[in-house]
Amino acid sequence: MVIAVGGPPHSGKSVFLAELYRLLLARRPAGVFLQRACPDGEGMWSAEADPTIVAEIRRKGNFDAGFMLFTLKAIEALGTRFPIVLVDLGGRRSAQNAEILARCSHLINLVRSDKAGEGAEWIKFASNDGCELLADFTSTRTYLPGHEGSDDPDHLDLSARSTVETGSLVALATLQNLDRGKKGWTDEQKALIRECYREAVSQFADWLIAQADSLSA
Repeated sequence: MVIAVGGPPHSGKSVFLAELYRLLLARRPAGVFLQRACPDGEGMWSAEADPTIVAEIRRKGNFDAGFMLFTLKAIEALGTRFPIVLVDLGGRRSAQNAEILARCSHLINLVRSDKAGEGAEWIKFASNDGCELLADFTSTRTYLPGHEGSDDPDHLDLSARSTVETGSLVALATLQNLDRGKKGWTDEQKALIRECYREAVSQFADWLIAQADSLSA
C-alpha cells in the first residue's frame, strides 16, 4: 500500500502523519516508511523538536525537476520494499501532486471542518490518478468557552477526544486539536494535546495494518 496523505493546507496533516508513523513503527518497525513528497522543509524532526528551533532552521524548497525526479523514483522503489508507504503530499492540487498520486495506490483525505468542500475536490483529484479512497478524515479544533476561533493553542480544550470508525471500506474520523502547541509549552502540555487524538490514530493504525496484511495474504 502506497498511501498518499492529502488535503488542503493547514488541516493538520503533518501532526497526524507524525503520530501515525510513530504508532505504525512501534507495531511494525520494518514494515512502514514515511516519504516526504513536499519540499516544505518539514519531517519527523520538526514534529519532535522545539518550535523555536524549527522556526530558525526550517527552509522551504521548490517542486523543481530535481526534487520531482528524486521523489518519484523514491516512491516507486519504496513501494516494492515496504508493506505500507506513507506519502506526505503538499496541500495543493497541482500538476506535481498529480504525478505523485499516480505512483500511489490509496488516499487518506484529511480536511479541516471549515473546508469540507475542498475535501470532495481532493478525493476527485486523487481518483483521477487511480488512488482509491482509504480514509476520509475531518480535523477540527475545540476551544475553551469564550475563546472560539482563537489561533492560540492555549485556548484549545485539551479534554476533547477524537473519534474513528473503521467498520466500512473507508475509515472515517473526526480528529480533534491536531496542533503541536507553541513555544514555551511544557512536555506535560504537549502530552495533553496529543491525548486529544492519540487513541483514535492508534485505532486507525491497527486497522491500517490489518488492511495491509489482508492484501499481502
